[in-house]
This record gives sequence, C-alpha cells and structure tokens, in this order.
Amino acid sequence: MDYLDSRRKSRCAGKIIAAALCITVCIIILKQNQSPTYSSLSLFSQHELGVTHVLVTGGAGYIGSHAALRLLKDSYRVTKVDNLSRGNLGAVKVLQDLFPEPGRLQFIYADLGDAKAVNKIFAENAFDAVMHFAAVAYVGESTMEPLRYYHNITSNTLVVLEAMAAHKVKTLIYSSTCATYGEPVKMPITEQTPQLPINPYGKAKKMAEDIIIDFSKTTDMAVMILRYFNVIGSDPEGRLGEAPQPELREHGRISGACFDAARGIIPGLKQRITIQC
Repeated sequence: MDYLDSRRKSRCAGKIIAAALCITVCIIILKQNQSPTYSSLSLFSQHELGVTHVLVTGGAGYIGSHAALRLLKDSYRVTKVDNLSRGNLGAVKVLQDLFPEPGRLQFIYADLGDAKAVNKIFAENAFDAVMHFAAVAYVGESTMEPLRYYHNITSNTLVVLEAMAAHKVKTLIYSSTCATYGEPVKMPITEQTPQLPINPYGKAKKMAEDIIIDFSKTTDMAVMILRYFNVIGSDPEGRLGEAPQPELREHGRISGACFDAARGIIPGLKQRITIQC
C-alpha cells in the first residue's frame, strides 16, 4: 500500500513539475514576442526630448475626444483616462485606428474617484501636462443628485491635483463651464463677470476652480481654466461626434433639440451650424 501511495505521489509531483516547466516556457515565449501594445507602454513611462505627453481625463467623452484628436494631429503623446460612465468607447477606437503608431495613444480604464488608481497611473506614466475634462455635466441632473456632482467634479479634481503635485506635473488645463456665472445681469459675459452659480453643477465647478487657483498660487503650476457654453457637432471629417445616452436627454442638453431638428421631429425648427476647430 505504501509502495502504491509513493508511486502516486511521484506521478503527481512529476505532473506539477511538467506544468511548471510549460508555464515558464510560455512566459519566455510571450516576453520574446510581446504585442506592439504591450511593448509600446514603455514609451509612455519615460520623458522623451521633443515629445510632450498629455494626460486627457474624460478622453472618451465628447470634448475630451476632440481635444485628444487635435493633440494627436499636432504630434503630442496622449494618454486617455475614462471610466466610460458617460464616455464613448467608439471614440477611443476611432483615434486608435487613426494613430496606431507605438507611443502615440493609450487608453486607461479608471475612475478618478479612486485615488490609488490615479496615483498608480501617474507613477507609471511620464506626464508633462494634464487636460482635465472628466465630469458629469448636466444641470438638471445635478439638482437631483447634488452629492454625486460634488464628488465627481470637486472631489475628483482634488485627487488629480494631489497626484500632479506628488509626481511633479506642473501644467493643467481645466475644463470648467459657463454655469459658474449663474444668471449674469449684464451681457456679454467677460472675465470680469462675477461668478455666482445657481445649481450644483456650476457650484461644483466653481469650487474646483477655487481649489486649482489656490493651489497654483503656492506652487509654480501653470493653469488655464476654460469656461464655455454647450457644444455640439462632429469634427470636419465626421470622425468624432456626440452620442448622448437616451436616458439623459430629459436633463435638457441642447444636443437633444438639435438632433430632433435635424431628423425633422420638431417641424419648423431651423438650425444654424457653425464648425470651429
């Protein structure tokens, strides 16, 4: 009986050793034949003379994807981070197809509310600048879910700033909104117009702006804050456009009315379309 048990144990040990050898050989083969995507990641982890590496948060979103397209056309290196809660994976695929060369574009699925994940992204990539577009952005929705907006906009911006500070990234372009002006008594809106937001979306953006400005005053960080109204349309070649989720149209995005007019759903409504790049 002991002899049989010994033989069984011997055969079992032999199988384990053989499996281990097979796994080792597979790993060696994989390392020798790395896919272009895997091998190109090293290009994103190091600074390269003459190449500016930009992190685009919300890079799968409408404005973020257009910004990434322009950066790539101008020979920047781009890393897009998005949790796809509002972004469009199709927009990522379009840019990957347009710029397939190693070291040009990478997409990272992550949530900016996860500080550990954000810090890991910064630790593994050599960013020169950040363009922060990631945010939920519906005024109507913000009035129904204010805490979500303060977390997603204000808190997440703080997470990004802390990661930038920790990894010495000193250039930030922040995507804010005209909603920070509330209902101005005088038009047109200028840089001197008081910012008096009247809804959680505008307030959350204003808070994020204040945090950014206060932090920049104590550091050598270069900051640009963008405030704009509703945007719509595709790039001139029609490669990127907006794909709003149907359940969000009730919150009053102007794009819903524009789509309806274009399809003739709203009779008598005319559109005037201007494309600016």
